Formats: sequence, C-alpha cells, structure tokens
Amino acid sequence: MKLVTFQRKIHPEQKNRLGALLREDAVLDLQAAAVFFLREEGKTKDPLGKAVQLIPDDICAFLEKGGESSDLAGKAIAFSDSCRKRTGKPSQSDAGEDLLLPLASVSLKAPIPRPGKLIAMGLNFYDHAAENKVPPPEMPVGFLKAATSLTGPGAPVPYPRSTKQLDYEIEMAIVIGKRGKDIPKERAFEFVAGYTILNDLSARDIQSAEMKKRLVLLSKSLDGLGPLGPTLVTKDEVPDPDNLTMELFVNDEPEPRQKSNTRQMVFKVADLVAYWSQMTLEPGDIISSGTPGGVAIFRQPPEKWLLKPGDVVEARIEKLGVLRNRIVAE
Repeated sequence: MKLVTFQRKIHPEQKNRLGALLREDAVLDLQAAAVFFLREEGKTKDPLGKAVQLIPDDICAFLEKGGESSDLAGKAIAFSDSCRKRTGKPSQSDAGEDLLLPLASVSLKAPIPRPGKLIAMGLNFYDHAAENKVPPPEMPVGFLKAATSLTGPGAPVPYPRSTKQLDYEIEMAIVIGKRGKDIPKERAFEFVAGYTILNDLSARDIQSAEMKKRLVLLSKSLDGLGPLGPTLVTKDEVPDPDNLTMELFVNDEPEPRQKSNTRQMVFKVADLVAYWSQMTLEPGDIISSGTPGGVAIFRQPPEKWLLKPGDVVEARIEKLGVLRNRIVAE
C-alpha cells in the first residue's frame, strides 16, 4: 500500500483523512471505502463503527492498531477496485461522494504529519563523511528534528529569514509500525511499517554556529525544513530498503545534485532500528537514513549551489516516488 494523509481541496476546513494512492493519479478514502466494503460484505452489524475503530483518520493511530486494521484497508482497496472494474465508475459514500478521488482534487500532507519523534542520522553515508573530511562514525549518531518542521509534498517551503545558507539533503525515512524497545537486529523489520522520503533541509550558517557548541537543533527544525512524502510505502512493497537508488535535482538541471544508493549507508535499516530502540520506538516514529554526498555547502563555491527562493527541489528514491517542493520567500 501507498498510504497518504490528505484533505479535499473543496473542504479545506475538514480534518485530515487517511487514504491510499492508487494508479498514481487517484486517492481512495480508506475509512469511507472500509464502510462500503463492510456493508456489502454483510458480516458486521455496525460497518461505520468498525471502520472508524480500525481505520482512524490519524495514521499513527492506524499503525498502532496493527494487522487487523491493515487487513481491512487492503480488503477495502481490493473491493473498491473490483467495483470500479465491474461498473466502470468509482464507488460512492452514503453522501453520494466518490470514494476514489482524482489526485488533483486533494491536498497531500506529510504522510506522518506529527510523528512522536523524528531521529535524523548524521554522517551515515560513506561519501557524505568523505566530503566532510571525517571518518565514518563507529556508532550511529543523530539528532532529533522537530515534528513542526514537517510539510507535505508540493507544499511551498518558506525560505527562513534567519538563514542565508539553505541546503538540501535527500534521505530515506524509516517509519516505525509497532511499539518496541531493545529490538534485536534480526527482528528489526518486524517493527517497520514502511518508508518515505525526507528532504532534511538545513540552515547551514545556523548549523555551523550550533556545531561549535556540539549541538544541532534549530538549523534543522525551522518551520518547513522537513518536506516528507509523497506516501508511506508499506514494507511489503520494498523488499530491500538497503539497495534503493537516490537522486536529488534542483530546477531543470540535467544532472542530479545528489546521486547514490542506500547500500552506501554506513549503518543499514536493521542497524538503525536496533540501535535507536534503546529508547522506546512507537508507531509513526521516524528514523531518517542520513544523506549521501553532494550537498551544496561542500561544493565550490557553495553560494552557487545553495538554495534560493524560486528553486524547485525534487528528491527521488526508487520505489518510494518523487518528493517535489518549491522554495519561496518567507
């Protein structure tokens, strides 16, 4: 499944909904589709109540409910698709609204809008450590990135007034699906829900000042500096997350600014989940991979490569899609 958090553009006042991206151009409202499926199946006395219970609007709550919720979502998707193929039109809710919505009619949010914690890795790619002129770390090192920094695919990213050095960082985000602590490495994937893309935008001048004090927080956590998405791709669709091509483009440049593969990570997915589970991991928590080489601050001259208002940044990871955002003046 490719899970999304969305709002209908015609109802921006309504709360976020949980959906699934289908055919790359349509979003299925999962809770409404589950009601439709359960009603047609005829085995449940209260289809609405069961759908609301098992497929809540909040994706973290959905992940926490585990297998029964995931199974119902899968059945709702399959049933909706079979109805569309049989009748030639999408299923409708009791209110007469289509359950399958054109992608252009919805606003996608960050798939995990408010994770309990977002653990971002530092120096976890060999080539990024090399361009930093430091050896790869002997243990995972990272920092907490504020959840309020997150924004969705396609959302404009305000260029913060407090920085003059805005940089890009393509990263793979590992999303936790089950609560766990002290997870053995060999069981790590049992606790993973899936993966998405994070652009860990960074205010380098602020970061430089922070790192002189051996701290990193504000430079990574200003509002909007965490584009996330476009979807949460469940782990069954990503059999080998440690071997995915990564590319980051700016504007219409023919060559990517960053080009790598997750196999270049110093610490792989299972390593990261096991290590960071020394503190309790909860459904919806995110562990980010760190970024490969090619960031602007280490190019010469960096001023030519740092982001500016009007730039469009496009992060692509194999099997996870494309995350695109425009930088705008704050």
